[in-house]
Amino acid sequence: AAPMAPKITRLPKHFVARQENNTIEDGTCKLDSVPQPANTLKAPTPDISLMLIALGRGTQNYTCADASAATLPTQVGAVAQLFNASCAVANNALGQIDENPNSIGMHFFADLTTPEFDIPGVGNTQAKKVDEMNAPNAANIKWLRLEAKQETSTSAVRQIYRLNTVGGLAPKNCEGQTPGAVITVQYQAQYWIYA
Repeated sequence: AAPMAPKITRLPKHFVARQENNTIEDGTCKLDSVPQPANTLKAPTPDISLMLIALGRGTQNYTCADASAATLPTQVGAVAQLFNASCAVANNALGQIDENPNSIGMHFFADLTTPEFDIPGVGNTQAKKVDEMNAPNAANIKWLRLEAKQETSTSAVRQIYRLNTVGGLAPKNCEGQTPGAVITVQYQAQYWIYA
């Protein structure tokens, strides 16, 4: 018989630190007084607080029904890895985001309209878009406010904001695209998660 893999009896130190938003060397970060970037989205409700700022890196996904310049691409979801950016944002040290490259979870779509966030230690959150605004730079995808669907979520998360977006816009039209193929466009965003 093949030898069995060793049983893990405790979590690695860096995993515990990630789950506690304690990813900088000298201690913890407090999120209760970290303001969102200026935006016109409805503010978080007063009964919840910021629990995590995640950097999402991945693709916004689109498809085309035909290859016509008159046809616009249709969004078919997104896929992104999530990284803990809480302390970097709280301490105005955005250069530290890449110092711990370990993913804390994933963002994807459960169906064409339901964004989902799966973060071990937090739980699974399915959400719906309730507010949007154009990004300050028109070359980037919109900023969003999402509300958790409590009936299909296992986390305590109530609201998620997609802010500070970079990239992700669909092509202007479907000219030259392969009908039915998925068009992936790189993007990144901060996801401000409230519970």
